[in-house]
Amino acid sequence: MSLAEQFEASVEAAQHLDERDHAAVELGRMMARKIDAWMVIVGWAEADAEERGGRPLVPQNDNVTMSAFLKTCDALGLTPMSRRAIDAASRPRMTGGGDSGDDDEDDKPREPARVTSAAEYRSRAGRRSS
Repeated sequence: MSLAEQFEASVEAAQHLDERDHAAVELGRMMARKIDAWMVIVGWAEADAEERGGRPLVPQNDNVTMSAFLKTCDALGLTPMSRRAIDAASRPRMTGGGDSGDDDEDDKPREPARVTSAAEYRSRAGRRSS
């Protein structure tokens, strides 16, 4: 299975994504396809090297796409660390130390807090933002 196919499967499984995430999802798709294409080129270079009996002649190395892809996945909540932050943020928060006898708004369950940015994902997961 290609990285692009795996990325699509991850996006499909991510129930927290919505229409506001389309641009970031498309960026992830573009990078996944680029990484897949790079791996094909590396395969050709390795096959050529076997025939020649030398080292593979791979074009200029791309040192940023893979890390940028991982950051995009993290921002979309598709990595283990960012999923933990989303899960923690969606758990109902416990309130107060007991029943005061009043039936006011404070006793009703709260809506789960929604994580709205990659920095907030990292913050809730205990990571510093970069």
